[in-house]
Amino acid sequence: MAVAILSKRQKDILILLSKSKEPVTASWMARELGVSDRTIRNEIKLMQNNTASHGFQIESTRGLGYSVKVLDAGLFSKILNEISTEEHHLAGDFTDKDTRVLYILRRLLLETDFIKIESFIDEMFVSLSTLQNDLKMVKEILDQYHLKLINRPHYGSKVEGDEYMKRLCLSNLLLERNQEAFLKENCLQLIDPELFKKIKEVIVQKVNKYKIEISDISLENLATHIAIACRRIQEGFVIEELADVLVDDHPFEKIVANEIIKEVEDFTSLTFPETEIDYIIVHLLGTKLLHKKELAEFSKFDEAGTIINCMLARLKAELNWDFRQDREFIQALTLHIRPAMNRLRYKMNIRNPLLNDIKKKYPAAFEGAIIASKCIEEYLQMEVVEDEIAYIALHIGVALERMKLNKKKIKKVLIVCASGVGSAKLLSYRLQNLYGQEIEIADTINYYNLSSYDLSFIDLIISTVPIKEDFGVPVQVVNTFLEDKDIQAINGFLSRTQNVAEKYLHPSRIFLQLALQDKESVIRFLCDELYKQKLVPKDYVNLVLERESITPTCFGNLVAIPHPMVPVTKETFWTVCTLKSPIHWHGQQMVQFVCLLNIKEGTQTDLDDMYKKLISIIENRSVVQKIIKSKTADELMAFIK
Repeated sequence: MAVAILSKRQKDILILLSKSKEPVTASWMARELGVSDRTIRNEIKLMQNNTASHGFQIESTRGLGYSVKVLDAGLFSKILNEISTEEHHLAGDFTDKDTRVLYILRRLLLETDFIKIESFIDEMFVSLSTLQNDLKMVKEILDQYHLKLINRPHYGSKVEGDEYMKRLCLSNLLLERNQEAFLKENCLQLIDPELFKKIKEVIVQKVNKYKIEISDISLENLATHIAIACRRIQEGFVIEELADVLVDDHPFEKIVANEIIKEVEDFTSLTFPETEIDYIIVHLLGTKLLHKKELAEFSKFDEAGTIINCMLARLKAELNWDFRQDREFIQALTLHIRPAMNRLRYKMNIRNPLLNDIKKKYPAAFEGAIIASKCIEEYLQMEVVEDEIAYIALHIGVALERMKLNKKKIKKVLIVCASGVGSAKLLSYRLQNLYGQEIEIADTINYYNLSSYDLSFIDLIISTVPIKEDFGVPVQVVNTFLEDKDIQAINGFLSRTQNVAEKYLHPSRIFLQLALQDKESVIRFLCDELYKQKLVPKDYVNLVLERESITPTCFGNLVAIPHPMVPVTKETFWTVCTLKSPIHWHGQQMVQFVCLLNIKEGTQTDLDDMYKKLISIIENRSVVQKIIKSKTADELMAFIK
């Protein structure tokens, strides 16, 4: 089946079904895709009629939902492959709201004159009410760039505002979406692919000539900005003079900018005015453009030093993470902060393609980065965007891993043997090979010496003979040659954790099937309940709402994990609720299961297992479905185990 036969919605349904190991209900898919149950059922009916000859069938199981039955694995994987590789959501398929919004923005930002609303309806084959909804979203995006959408009767709509902001909006649209798709698709084409390629080559050549450190993303950013500048100059739009840019303070960037522009002028026959060159300098300052010589020792007199000292102090005070002796962390952060400050000053939002992965996989580091980013906010008096916070989180994540390795408590093991020295040595070597980093063999003794041995510093006894007495230390009986089951048992001891559900959940903090309508009322309800149980201070709700306002805590899959800005509770525990029907949490993201995370004040390094468990729950669609349907607290706890 050629993928082209499938509509955008059918492709989304197919992807949802193929990812799930269990049948998925129509109502679940409807919530995930933001359409009605009926729409899902109709789309599936259409698919059932014409897909059997193409390697798969969609089957329905009464009471359970739909699933994909693969008839021909080769054909089916080919179809899935085509869907994932083609950027179908940008292929001029206007059934997708995001594509329409992007298209409208592109047309409005590039058009010199008014555009009639009717022309959008004709071009995208949508109704007036759909278009009006899309325009609301367009206005919200333009607002972020201080741009206005003005309407004049009989003329249409037009965007007014600063040229710098218009370009910033255009380039962020490009960088937020797959660049290739933008270059290929005519309906969305912003820049000429040939020109883009040439500009990139020029930048690469200069970067090599001047031995400049620059990341791939920064290079894409810079090439995109110059390509957009070419198009705008061609159409007669020149950027206004940039306030606060002291180009003379950056002679090195000025040389590079002039050389890049000279070559671009040669092959485009355009003339870049001085203000455009200043604009390129700003972009050079915003990338990791640090001359190799500049990677000098971290200095406490520059602004990066001031900010990093503030970050180190905050992380120590609020999370008890002490990175003050971690030279690698300080150096990596210094290299990141300098260009980040320029990006934020000149409102150049860098795109972080890993944003969602970082939020999901390194939640502890992301929370630390939010706290650390407050130092930049206070220094610059401006908000730090999520993408920048996520970059800081990566550096914190690496430092936390280092800290964990340094702190890992090596378990002291005593080996008890009945047989000769040779077999005891063999067991000792085998254990050392397997667990070199995790255990230290304190001694090897005979069984009859055990009762008189000082066990006060021993964490585990590994014995080749059964031990009946209780010496107050865990005992693991093994075969001298360590069989698989012995290794598993020792692994189990070394990574022993209590049942997570029992550790963090209590029936008094589980609320089911609530009829609440919005995010704030859910957060207020949960915080009030905790306050009634004397577990949190009165202003707790404000700490949770403050954290939520920085970056939303919904993770897809109908789950949100709100938590306070700083840890204030005596213990780490969860408070959970399910909702009768899904609510809008942020943008288009719907939520029906909320886990309020209450984190113990003070030490934070033991939270990894808890986060791992939480992530394994929220990423498992079938578990979330069962949680949402739970009728009792016990039932819910059983699913979380």
